[in-house]
Amino acid sequence: MAEKDYDMPYDKLIQVAKEEANNGELPAYKGDIDVSKYDTIFIGGPIWWGTYPQVMFTFFRDHDLNDKTIIPFVTHEGSGLASTVSDIKKAWPNATVKDGFAIYGHEVRSGKAKVEKWLKTIHP
Repeated sequence: MAEKDYDMPYDKLIQVAKEEANNGELPAYKGDIDVSKYDTIFIGGPIWWGTYPQVMFTFFRDHDLNDKTIIPFVTHEGSGLASTVSDIKKAWPNATVKDGFAIYGHEVRSGKAKVEKWLKTIHP
């Protein structure tokens, strides 16, 4: 698969994201991490068309997180966690999926207190 140019205007990027989701594409990603040494994994990203971007599903395919604890978090502009939790449970049915966190994208720069409050609910 040819690499796509993601350095494009927002409206064009949205169209690419929609096409990837509709076509079930699994775009390549750069870099990787050895998740085997971790018991708890935070999985985060923006909401694109009701779930994580398709590149996250490439990661899901490439890593076995069954028997791990997974904590989802997202940025969004109105859809909350959308289907991220159910998508994670589908990818790794034997994982423990904790309550996730969703924050509006436009609140990210000023939302430190919200994030800290959520993190305290995970690890008081």
